[in-house]
Amino acid sequence: MLYPAELRDHELKIAASIPFVQHPLDLVAGNGSPRHMKRRFRHILRTTYALALMLPLAACGGMTLMSEADEAKIGAQQHPNIIREYGGVYENVKLTAYVEAVMARIGQSSDRPDIAYRITILDTPMVNAFALPGGYTYVTRGLLALADNEAELAGVIGHEIAHVTARHGARRHTAAVGTAVVAGVLGAVLNARTGIDTRMTGDLINVGGSAILAGYSRDNEYEADNLGIKAMSRAGYEPQAQAELLQSLAAFSTYQSGGKETKASWFSTHPNNQARIAKAREKADAAARNMTEPGQIGTDRHLQMIDGMVFGDSARQGIVRGQRFEHSALALRFDVPRGFALKNGMRRVTATHANKVQIIFDIDARIANETPEAYLRSTWAAGQKLSGFQNLSIDGKAAALGIMKTQNGSAVLLAIDGGPKQIMRFGVLAPRGQDSAAEAAMASLRRKIDFLTPQQAAAIRPYRLRIVKVKEGESVASLARKMRFDPADGNMDKLGLFRVLNGLGENDRLAAGSRVKVIAD
Repeated sequence: MLYPAELRDHELKIAASIPFVQHPLDLVAGNGSPRHMKRRFRHILRTTYALALMLPLAACGGMTLMSEADEAKIGAQQHPNIIREYGGVYENVKLTAYVEAVMARIGQSSDRPDIAYRITILDTPMVNAFALPGGYTYVTRGLLALADNEAELAGVIGHEIAHVTARHGARRHTAAVGTAVVAGVLGAVLNARTGIDTRMTGDLINVGGSAILAGYSRDNEYEADNLGIKAMSRAGYEPQAQAELLQSLAAFSTYQSGGKETKASWFSTHPNNQARIAKAREKADAAARNMTEPGQIGTDRHLQMIDGMVFGDSARQGIVRGQRFEHSALALRFDVPRGFALKNGMRRVTATHANKVQIIFDIDARIANETPEAYLRSTWAAGQKLSGFQNLSIDGKAAALGIMKTQNGSAVLLAIDGGPKQIMRFGVLAPRGQDSAAEAAMASLRRKIDFLTPQQAAAIRPYRLRIVKVKEGESVASLARKMRFDPADGNMDKLGLFRVLNGLGENDRLAAGSRVKVIAD
């Protein structure tokens, strides 16, 4: 989910209990230049300041819980950082009003109806939901796509609200749940950006699988499930919907791992899949017995609201289509060579090959109007010996290329003029013995870099989630085959994805006239 450098000048200022971590492309060079040393110093200052802020929040044992005013302040401070880190807000007036209405309904039925709950839809395909202290709650469009009805969404929101309110619930914990939530969000951001083990930073209800953390105890999670079920049942929703969504999350995790149970999932650091689902069903049965009317499910409304929602990468984040990456804001597209698996990321685009050669694309800030050659020699590869240096023109833009030895092999570096304040960087990193493969990959990549006209950039379109009625004779298999999705992770199991999106088991059949989710242009 790459953004132009001028859109990322703010850099995330969230606390981080880790030392400075260099960018993967920075690691191929010494980067001892004054500018990079200055950046490094600024980062250390930010981290030190953030750590100082976090010290009073390290809830442990008998430590006094933070005040509610402090919780609200933390939530308000970190809210814009979360928005920036997770792709921005998904702008859809109808969908936002729908999610806010569910939040209001659950909030009024929670243990703390006095809290001014807020909910934001994040513009990311990750299947995520989490909360900050002070009532700031987040769901991603990836989660909205997976949920089958309004009651399932209510269950997610109820669970998240419970993590905020558990300190005032029937079974208060000695640990500050609000602090754990903050630490979890920090850890999720750090994990997504660096891959660092963030178990020491707490937990986040992250059901996507790419930023998996530990921290909440089983009792914490069961309590949040239980309180969430009670809140949604008091609000008039079918309480079994929370268990149904947990089942969908387990199925989605299995789909992502290629059909195998994976440790890289939400459930790897939370109670066992089936055990947790069974407990949720048990609690839901108890809640249902106290309801005077059948719980609402809201399938029609939910499907109507998510119809047309972006699925996968959005245009402003850059879109992967097979071997191609295209980005409307950068007016750029490029194709990686055959054999490379292309993947979009929060900060960079990567492509990997079975021979361990890796392609990385990202954006870096530069001194105003600094030439690509000057940037490459003085900043990116400062103090390093470059071979094969060339000044180039890439589709009409000034560029510079050089090859350097690294500790583990070699790197072919290409810097391209990206405008007055930024440089586009392509790096091909290779282990020892793969120098020629790296140079061949860069040569192929260079030929496939194109800069787009405004009309071409505007024509970039994401995939959309569409709700369709099943026609007579259509089946799970036939509808799955028509889907247009081309996942970046190489998993082309459209049949599995169709089943997961629609909550279908392997033996389930479709009835004519029923409505299902499909992925279309």
